[in-house]
Parts: sequence; C-alpha cells; structure tokens
Amino acid sequence: MGTRFILDYPKAKDLLPKRPVDGNKGTFGRVLIIAGSAKMIGCCDLAVKGALRCGAGLVTLAFPDCIYVPLASRLTENTFLPLPSKNGKISIEALPVILNEIKKCDTVVFGCGVGISDDIRELVARLVLKCNKPLILDADGLNALADNTEVLKFAKCKILLTPHPGEMSRLIKKDISFIENNREKVITAFSKQYNVNVLLKGHNTLICKDDGTLLCENKSGNTGLAKGGSGDLLSGIIAGFTPALNGDLYQAACLGAYIHGLTAELASSRFSEYSTLPSDCADNIGYIIKAIIESE
Repeated sequence: MGTRFILDYPKAKDLLPKRPVDGNKGTFGRVLIIAGSAKMIGCCDLAVKGALRCGAGLVTLAFPDCIYVPLASRLTENTFLPLPSKNGKISIEALPVILNEIKKCDTVVFGCGVGISDDIRELVARLVLKCNKPLILDADGLNALADNTEVLKFAKCKILLTPHPGEMSRLIKKDISFIENNREKVITAFSKQYNVNVLLKGHNTLICKDDGTLLCENKSGNTGLAKGGSGDLLSGIIAGFTPALNGDLYQAACLGAYIHGLTAELASSRFSEYSTLPSDCADNIGYIIKAIIESE
C-alpha cells in the first residue's frame, strides 16, 4: 500500500493555492464542465457553483442545447456552450465542438447528469483518447465507461474518477459489498492498473494517486451529503482547484473532498443532517475556505 494520510486544517491550508495580488481570471484557470440532460438540469448549477467558489477564473458550461432556456435563467456567472443534442442528451455530433473548447481550458469535467446513451458512451471514450487536459469523470461519465475501461490505458491526459460504490461496482464488475469491505485495495489496484487517480465516495472517502503511491482518507462530512447533487458539487469543487494546483488532480481531489465534507458539517449545524441540501453546501464553500485561510 502507498503512504496514507488524513487531511486536516493545517494540511488543507498548505494545499490551498495562493492567489497572487496581480492575478486575473486567466491566472486562476479556465474550467470546462460538460454536463446535463433534459432529465437532469440542477447538476449543472451545482458543478458550476462549486468550480467558481473554489477559485476558477472562468467556467464554461457545455450542455445539450435542448435545456438552454431553463439553464440561462438559473446561471449568471459562467459562459455557455450549447451542444447538439439527441433525445434530451448530448449527441456525438458535439465532439468537434468539445475538442475545440478543450484547447482553451485548463481542466475538463465530464459526466454530471449527462444520462446514458450510445452517443454518451462514444463521447466518453473519445474524450479519454483525445483530451490533453486534466479530466475529471463523474456520474454517468463513469457509467458510460463501465464496459470500456481498457480505453483508460490509452489516455493522453491525467484522469480522476470519482465513483460512489455503485459506480465502482459497475467499473470493476464486483458487488458493492465487496467494494465496501475492500475499499483501499479496490481503488489502489484500479489506480495502478489504469494509471488514473480515483476518489471513492462514502463514509471516509478515499483518494488514491494514479501510481498507487499515496492514499488520502477524508474524515470530514456527514449524512447531509447523502442526497442527489452532492457529487456534482464535489466535481465542480475539485475542478475549481485543479488549475491553480498546476493540474494536480490528486491534490485537488484531497482538498476538494475535505472542503466538501466541511460544508455539509456547517450546513447541518444549522439545518440538521436530515434537511441539508447540496445547494446549502455550495453556499458554505466560501465560509469554509475563509476559515481554513484564517486558521492558525
């Protein structure tokens, strides 16, 4: 097993990217989030807000053009990239547009709420093969990859997978109970086999570096995160930190998971774990980052 550590305030403060006084939006990075479908619109809000609250200079949301109207009324601080759609989901015809946009960005997120279709399966495989920027795969991006994990071995970029146990089950074709009983072994083996960073969600989230040498155990958070949308927010948070951490997806994932968990602890102190929403957590990101900066 690799070196294992647990993040705390001092370690988080050391990881938190410093912001030069003469910085501009280019300094702090451009994030491309490819997300959403006709049935899942809210995931876009959460991912975008996560990235912006964690320091990204510019966030572009790429989404199926059929949901442009509801999205435009919900989001105001990012740029929009409508994509060709089919049956409420992103079409494979969007690939050239996406690849062209990747040239302008520093970090890419794919999968939040995109749904599953043959086009989505082909899109995720092509992205893995053609993307040359740090790539975060989440949610349906992982489900679409489940029957084609070998493509990861041919990636040209650094990759972070952010599965919950069910998604990890589909990726390795093992029961969820097996994963929950062997969490460290599962993600270390997967990281080494495919040379990808892995963040396995759940109680005490684990993050493994792509070569299997480092393992971070995150102890922040509570059951307030056990709601749909929490993972979308986490993907955005990690993406927001990645450019300022020079593309280090492992460090961004460790810091992001820790802050994500703390936002839930703060929200539930006010609303209870029963009633905490992912949007409550998004609203708390700034308070948590400020507390880390000001900690002794």
